[in-house]
Amino acid sequence: MSNKPALHSKKPRITWVTADYFIDCDNNYGIIQQLLQYFDIHWILVLPANRARFSENDFSKFRQLSGLNMEFLYWKWRARNIKMLYFYDEVLQKIKKSKPDVTYINDAPTSPFSLALYLRLNKKKVIATAHDGDVKPSFRMPFISKMVFKLAYDHLKYINMFSKSQATVFKNAYPDKNVFTIPLALKDFGDSEAQKPKDHVVFLFFGTINSNKNLELLIDAADNLYEKGYRNFKVSINGSCTNWEFYQERMRHPEIFESDIRLLNNSEIPDLLAKSHYMVFPYKEVSQSGAIKVAFQYCVPAIVSDLKGFTDEVYEGKNAFVFQSENVEDLERVMIARLENHEDDYDRIRNSMAKINDTCYSDRAIANNYIQMFNQVMQTNSAVK
Repeated sequence: MSNKPALHSKKPRITWVTADYFIDCDNNYGIIQQLLQYFDIHWILVLPANRARFSENDFSKFRQLSGLNMEFLYWKWRARNIKMLYFYDEVLQKIKKSKPDVTYINDAPTSPFSLALYLRLNKKKVIATAHDGDVKPSFRMPFISKMVFKLAYDHLKYINMFSKSQATVFKNAYPDKNVFTIPLALKDFGDSEAQKPKDHVVFLFFGTINSNKNLELLIDAADNLYEKGYRNFKVSINGSCTNWEFYQERMRHPEIFESDIRLLNNSEIPDLLAKSHYMVFPYKEVSQSGAIKVAFQYCVPAIVSDLKGFTDEVYEGKNAFVFQSENVEDLERVMIARLENHEDDYDRIRNSMAKINDTCYSDRAIANNYIQMFNQVMQTNSAVK
């Protein structure tokens, strides 16, 4: 028996709420297009009134899809301004007005004011995301976040997560919850005609630079390789940073580093990946990585630390190479192996990545996971009636 609604029947209605900082997770035209074969979707995008990472124009292509109603809500206040209570109430009223069969909320309940939404949701019809299995020390105001996290998820019944390891952590803390796990989709920012250099290998670091991403480990490894006599490589560092001087002063051989320190436009990403051979993730903390899905999308092999947020996703030697977290010598080992075996291995690895993408991360595969999740919740509610 199929778990999908008949295409000719009246389609169930999904109200889908996405917060600004998680739009990358849901901004996938192909997946939404597939879901619309089986559901009508009211997509509410929650954005800050100032300095939003996305604009309504970024979703012009989505607006042409039949069965999709898009709505943009803007908040004007800081996250911990008491006026946010009114904003969360507005989100709740929008959900109620749409009368969904299932509500899907991709947000993170860390502000106390978000409880004005979470504690008033109909738990039987709501699936909320959890991007972390618990509150990390790196969270802003972790004590308050931990309290809100517990109150919100104690109230809910259905949770969707994006990492098997984080789902295990969450399930240990909340054993009575129904936890789904759907991997993050690939991130396609468009095509590029740029070419990879043939006279040297480019190791790419891309994204917002902060202490958890441990860029200094890559800088040290690259400097060490240079001092061991390797000259056939560059390290490309791209992204915004509030203390770039710290990293710049660490570079013993600045000539091997190419840096563009700013917030890049999405349209610049395809060329950046097209010009790089490997993408390096020297992180010392990660729940799940959206950036690695950019590497997968453009078939740029990843070099990752052995944190569960990465090892849940990668296939050693087929789409990535793993080194011991915070171990500069082990990162050097992997980088040296890539330099010495690049000509023999590179095309094979990229072909392997394309096959893994089609099997595990195609729009069809990810959409089917969402279809099964939504239908399971609806079928459970029907059985209870």
